Amino acid sequence: MTDTTIPDRAGLARVLADAGGGPHYVYLLRRPDGVVCHGGIGTPFYVGIGQGMRLFAHEEEARDPTRTGPKVEAIRAIWAAGGDVVRTIDSVHAHEPWAREEALINAIGRLADGRGPLTNAQVYAPSAVLGGVELRKYADEHLAAGDANAIPAKFKLRHVRLMAGPVEPKSRTSVFGKIYTVLEANPGVTGEALITLLQGIDFTGNKSAYTQKGQVCAAWLVGYVEGGYFRRDRLHLQAYKPKREV
Repeated sequence: MTDTTIPDRAGLARVLADAGGGPHYVYLLRRPDGVVCHGGIGTPFYVGIGQGMRLFAHEEEARDPTRTGPKVEAIRAIWAAGGDVVRTIDSVHAHEPWAREEALINAIGRLADGRGPLTNAQVYAPSAVLGGVELRKYADEHLAAGDANAIPAKFKLRHVRLMAGPVEPKSRTSVFGKIYTVLEANPGVTGEALITLLQGIDFTGNKSAYTQKGQVCAAWLVGYVEGGYFRRDRLHLQAYKPKREV
């Protein structure tokens, strides 16, 4: 066994400090079934990457009755049986350890695939790097063009002038939050110009970017811009509406 069991927030802080501060770590949530496997005691049901007190966020989520899904249901089932979630730290890292998380998910297996007990929804596409930029599931779009900054021809908002809103993202450090902030500073830019501006933004702290250098491919940005514009549950972007002169 190599994992360190974390009983509380103070215990997590000690582990991170002893490891040099991290600040990133890979963690596993386990069932209290006493099964010795995958570097610790307890069958894993979730693998994640964290900073700060992220390790405890899933249990907080499970206390919200409006939240659903296999992960929170697994936590609630443990509580209902009178047990506690077993939290373990696999490793501590100076940079986002996507590769380690991916390796653990593949080794343990996802419930959704019928390969293991993990409730993780995320599936890693194979790594593909072009010009130092991680492409992942957008590899086909960019490798053919030979340019990670090439905007896909199918981009629906290429010539549409955009502005922030009407819905402000909950966090300005999220991907949508960063897009919203750029649009606030540049109202009326076209979708094409927005992608160019966003390519200068550091997305290192955003998990879905899979980047350790901050750079992301244009196709990844296009997906978020279109999602923020077209999805009714987002609406973080809208068509530009010039202010009327008084």
